[in-house]
Amino acid sequence: MSRHRTWIEINERALQQNINTLQGLLSGGARFCAIVKANAYGHGLKEVVQIAARQGVDAFGVDAIEDALLIRSWLPSALVLTLGYVLPERYEEAIRERIHLTMYDLDALKLLEEEAKKQAGTAFVHLKIETGTQRQGLSEFDLKRYLQSLSFFPHIHIVGISTHFANIEDTSDPSFATLQFHRFQKTVEQMQTAGIQPEYVHCACSAAIILYPSTHGSLVRAGLSLYGVWPSEIVETTTRRHGIACDLRPVLSWKTRIAQVRSIPAGTPIGYGMTETVSKPTRLAVLPVGYWDGYDRSLSSIGEVLIAGNRCKVLGRVCMNMMMVDASSVPHVEPGQEVILIGRSGRHEISASVLAKQAKTLPYEILARLNPSLPRQIISETIV
Repeated sequence: MSRHRTWIEINERALQQNINTLQGLLSGGARFCAIVKANAYGHGLKEVVQIAARQGVDAFGVDAIEDALLIRSWLPSALVLTLGYVLPERYEEAIRERIHLTMYDLDALKLLEEEAKKQAGTAFVHLKIETGTQRQGLSEFDLKRYLQSLSFFPHIHIVGISTHFANIEDTSDPSFATLQFHRFQKTVEQMQTAGIQPEYVHCACSAAIILYPSTHGSLVRAGLSLYGVWPSEIVETTTRRHGIACDLRPVLSWKTRIAQVRSIPAGTPIGYGMTETVSKPTRLAVLPVGYWDGYDRSLSSIGEVLIAGNRCKVLGRVCMNMMMVDASSVPHVEPGQEVILIGRSGRHEISASVLAKQAKTLPYEILARLNPSLPRQIISETIV
């Protein structure tokens, strides 16, 4: 039994199965890169990296240099790639620790070259090509100028080239994703013509890994699917319809305990602002968890939790560190009893996707906003 009042459980077997499933879909010997940014999508960076490494994963993608350096301290020989912006002040560490950097700015490359020259070392760079998402990246039209400049950077090794799809999860209309892929292929050909042969050509995210093997290149970036959550309903539906062998299992469960049980009469208002009033006598359970922990305030009076296999509705507004639920349907509810916020109890399940629908957001956000200070516990339950 957990000694914590609110905690997250990470099912090692589920994560292992997802890794095996996704690796089984890879074509052309593509290398598998586990994306563990945002605290491994809320699952816990160290816990996920350790499990994945035991499963043979040797490439990891993060957003920030701080996470990259942590992984390097745990795994001295792994490929560690930062996908986000890195301050020039951190280039010295990145070069020293052999962290791969995503780059797209010529002035930044000059600074990186200066630092690498100072260390008499090599900077490993993945050029990011902007093909349609309009985020970070080098325009395909500016690529020629960049390629001409690379001869002035002898300490920079262009080890990769990448892009990111804008809406590949929408399988009902793949036209824009197809356009992006063609643009990306064109830039790869330009690099090869210029005599640059990057070892890692990558654009495939979770949806592309599952549905579009032609995009796999020499490295794939497994994000949400790694954690057993489908990128979108239409991706799951398309996968089933085409008989693709991809059975994803949720890795994370989120649990808390009942702090107090109170019986209140009909007509009693609940919580801040008295936004909800019970219409009948109610057994109310107070839970020591709130929006500080990551339980979205928009789930006030909408969300549900599971107590002893029973669905219990959230009552009133979710507070910073507490929330109230209707536990009237639970036969023997008592303080200290386990409550499931995300996960399964009996025949019922509350998934991150369900919470995302109720909160009018994405499962990515539901998971990524789980407070990093919550304890993560690795369990090894049998998958049914």
